[in-house]
Amino acid sequence: MLGLIVPYMAVVMYFSFRIQEHPLPAWFPYFGLSYMLGTISFVVVFGRKISGSAKWGSADPAQRQGLRLWAGYLILIWSGLFLWGAYRAIEGQLAWQRAIPLGAFLLAFIALFTRLLHKDADSGTQSMTRPEANSTSKD
Repeated sequence: MLGLIVPYMAVVMYFSFRIQEHPLPAWFPYFGLSYMLGTISFVVVFGRKISGSAKWGSADPAQRQGLRLWAGYLILIWSGLFLWGAYRAIEGQLAWQRAIPLGAFLLAFIALFTRLLHKDADSGTQSMTRPEANSTSKD
């Protein structure tokens, strides 16, 4: 994950140090959001293939529960921001040209994290309810 974030950080550092007297380009926030969403999606899709024989789901239950709580917290915050932005856009306090792309990014992050949280919850219940995983062979 760090190897995927370093190129974005290099671009951010370039714009922040090299062009200090000029404001950031209008496309820059959208580029950043697209890059983060793409990086997270890439790791989700190809993570198991990249990691090879690493064991997934072997984290201790307390750490796993903490990650679930953090993902749920982010989903709640992003959902609140989406609703607040939609309300402000409908009232006319927020420009539609900026509200629609940012709302789409928020929805994409909400959907991705909800899918991951749901998939994690399903994998936890399946391993606990499978009788063949807990049974021992009897002769």
